[in-house]
Amino acid sequence: METTAYLATTYYVLALNSILAIALLLLLKIGKASKTTITTTGMVSFLYIALEHWGIGGGNIFPKDISGATYYIIILVGATIGVGLLYLTLRKPFFNLSQENLQMTQGLRVFVSAGFFTEAALGIIPLEFGIMDGFMHATSAFTALIAATLYVKKSAFKNKALWIANIIGVTDILIIVTSICFWEWENIGPNHNMQYVVFFGGVVFLWIHLVSIIKLIKINK
Repeated sequence: METTAYLATTYYVLALNSILAIALLLLLKIGKASKTTITTTGMVSFLYIALEHWGIGGGNIFPKDISGATYYIIILVGATIGVGLLYLTLRKPFFNLSQENLQMTQGLRVFVSAGFFTEAALGIIPLEFGIMDGFMHATSAFTALIAATLYVKKSAFKNKALWIANIIGVTDILIIVTSICFWEWENIGPNHNMQYVVFFGGVVFLWIHLVSIIKLIKINK
């Protein structure tokens, strides 16, 4: 696994997570978070990304023989805790954001899609799995950007588009995580660089979906 191609894609994933962390800080600024909140979030995010690389990439957290089912439970619990912490600490600035800000950030998933396609083409992950997940992330990004555009244009279909984008985005994450843990576990395992996105990007994207959905529900009340 420690090939030049694998290392290159690992750096790509680290860069992608870093870009997402910067986007998170920009959202906080737009949402009028305090400088202390933005600075603290930035420090925690980049420290987490570094520790994730050391822990997952270095095999210092999960044993190689951990089962996919156990890992799946860990992911679900970790995502729940992560989204819960974000809600407790950052809900005010995030609920100050408009839907286009939230959905445009989901558009970054096109770069996750590119990562899947690249790893599939290089033989780092199974070809069929990479193509499937690459298209799913591309679809999530595309529908999110369409929803953002319709929202800005005040289209009569803007709320429907937002619901579609959120449903597709959440479903995308669930299918990918399930596929990794139950169908491609022998090919990917617990310490693959794809797990960096699962434990950071996946949680952030889920959080943004949650904020968007709650805002939609409040509108319909």
